[in-house]
Amino acid sequence: MSIEARLARHFWPVFGGLFLAVIGWSLWMRNVFPTDRKPVPFVPAPEYVERLSGTFRAPLAQSFYMKGVLEIAQQQASKLDQLFALFRLAMRLDPRLVNAAFFGGIVTPVTVADLPRAIELLREAEQLNPTEWRIPYWIGFCYLEMEEYDQAAAYYKKASELPGALPFLKFATVHLLSRGSALERALQRTEELLASVDDPDSRDFVLARQQWLKHMLALEEKNREFRARFGRWPARLEELIEQGLLPALPPDEFGEGFELAFPGDPEKGYRVRSRLGGL
Repeated sequence: MSIEARLARHFWPVFGGLFLAVIGWSLWMRNVFPTDRKPVPFVPAPEYVERLSGTFRAPLAQSFYMKGVLEIAQQQASKLDQLFALFRLAMRLDPRLVNAAFFGGIVTPVTVADLPRAIELLREAEQLNPTEWRIPYWIGFCYLEMEEYDQAAAYYKKASELPGALPFLKFATVHLLSRGSALERALQRTEELLASVDDPDSRDFVLARQQWLKHMLALEEKNREFRARFGRWPARLEELIEQGLLPALPPDEFGEGFELAFPGDPEKGYRVRSRLGGL
C-alpha cells in the first residue's frame, strides 16, 4: 500500500482522536486551574463599522441599539463600558437614531460618578444632531443631577432656542431650584423628561423612574409619621414594618433596596436613598 493511501486511510481517525484529546485537555485544564476572569465584551470601533456597513448603516445601528437596550436589564453597573460603546456606535451609524443618545446618556449611568461619561456621549450626539433640542436638554438634565446648576441652565437655554423645544425649558431651571428636597426635584425632572421622549422603551423607563422616586417619597412620609408617633426618626426602614406603619418595603427597581440616607441625623433622619446611590 502506498504512503498516500496509508495517509488517506488513517488521516480522519487520527485527526478525530487529536481533536477530542485537545477538547478533553482544555476541559481538564479549566477544572484544575479555574479562573475568576469574566469574558470581556467586545464592541467594534465605529470607524471600522462605518466603512464596512455600506448601505446597511441604519439596520446595523438599530441592531447595536437594541443590543444595548437588552444589556441594560442585566447587571447594568458591570457593563458600563459596553453600554456606552454600543450606544455610541449606534449613533455614529445612524445619527437619526436619537433614542440611542437617550439610552446612552440618561438610562446607562448608574451613579453620579458615571454622568461625565454620559455627558461626553451626549455631546457627540449633539454634534451629529445640532438642531435636535432634546439632546442639549438631556445634557442639562445630567448637569442638574451633578448639581452643576450654571452648566444645566446654559444647556436648558440652548435647548429652548432650538426648533420644536417645549416651552417649559425657558423656566425649568428656576422652577427646579425652588423645590424643597432632592427627591421632589428629581420627580419634577422626570415629569419634564417624559415630555421629551416619544418611543415606548424610553417612556417605560421614565415611568419606572417616576414610580421609583414616588416609593422613596412615600417612605419619607412614613418616617415623618414614625417620628410623630414615637418622638424620633426610625433607626432603619424595617422599623416601619415592625411598628405597623407599612406591610412591607416597596421594591427598588433601580438598586438593591432602599435605606436611610442619614440614620441618626436629627434633621435629615427621614431621608431615603437607593443602595446604588440613586440621585
